[in-house]
Amino acid sequence: MHKVMIVDDNMTNLIMAKKALEDIYEIVPVNSGETALEFLRDMPEPPDLLLLDVDMPNVNGFYVISEMKNSSKLANIPVIFLTAQDDETTEVEGYFLGAIDYIRKPYTTALLQKRIDIHIRLIESDKRLRNYNNTLSQTIKEKTHNIVELQYAIVEMFIDLMEKRDITAGYHARRVEKYMDVFLREVIKSGKFSVYAEDAEGFIFASKIHDIGKISISDRSLLANVSDLSLQEVEELKSHTLLGAEAIQRVIAVISQNSFLNYAYNMCRSHHERWDGKGYPDKKLTTNIPEEARILAIVNSYDEFRTKNDGRKPLTHEEAINRIRLWSGTYFDPDLVELFLAVEKDIEKASLS
Repeated sequence: MHKVMIVDDNMTNLIMAKKALEDIYEIVPVNSGETALEFLRDMPEPPDLLLLDVDMPNVNGFYVISEMKNSSKLANIPVIFLTAQDDETTEVEGYFLGAIDYIRKPYTTALLQKRIDIHIRLIESDKRLRNYNNTLSQTIKEKTHNIVELQYAIVEMFIDLMEKRDITAGYHARRVEKYMDVFLREVIKSGKFSVYAEDAEGFIFASKIHDIGKISISDRSLLANVSDLSLQEVEELKSHTLLGAEAIQRVIAVISQNSFLNYAYNMCRSHHERWDGKGYPDKKLTTNIPEEARILAIVNSYDEFRTKNDGRKPLTHEEAINRIRLWSGTYFDPDLVELFLAVEKDIEKASLS
């Protein structure tokens, strides 16, 4: 049963209102504003609705509602003013202070019951909507958590498969993850690119599987130094970008609107594109290259310089940074190079961890 508090200093009006409603609601009758505030502050469960007389001595209805709105416990209790006054100023003041309705005295039992019934129904509808929204919000959080867990499982599965083909590929993917974590924070902070904090986790997960197409490459093309490969074998090695992208595209066809998969697709396909248009597989130019691929290209190259370096002696951190600086505007997006250089000390720390 819904609880309704009635506050009125006129005992006749108070008794009449109580009798009109007590068969329908739990009634709490109160004969002064001071007592009403005391009751409201002490009640373990506040009333669902408050009928509040405006014209009371000492503490009037306006003061009571003002005090309620300043209390986190009482602020959301719906208030209907009862008044014998018939002027617009009083009514406007009541609505300004937060009342949901006005009932003018004298009123009939039928009118009072109907008006209260309408507001109780609205209150119930509002509660149901809030409960629905809370349930929906919780469901979305749980589904999001499950999606993230699934993404993580997919990534780890691919890394495990890559490591079975080439242990260095797995190590490369994990180092790329570390560097991407550092670099992406700077990219997001800059506000220059359409990557946001809420995208970071999926973005970093996706970067780890940029080389999954190499699972389908022959052992020689995968494991030999590029300088030792024939032209045909070099082309086979380059095809890992398309093979990985095609595999992800088949998943996207089933699961659409997934930012993680979109990031992974663009990273797989385009991380060897160059700012000057001389990369592969599509020879995309400058900003036609997806942002995620441009970001990954720098991180990927840094790790390659520090480890494989096309079969030559690996570069030191300083040498790798100098090469990235030198290749700005040819291989790499100049704006991204500038951001990478801003965190190069943090990148170096990550490389030592």
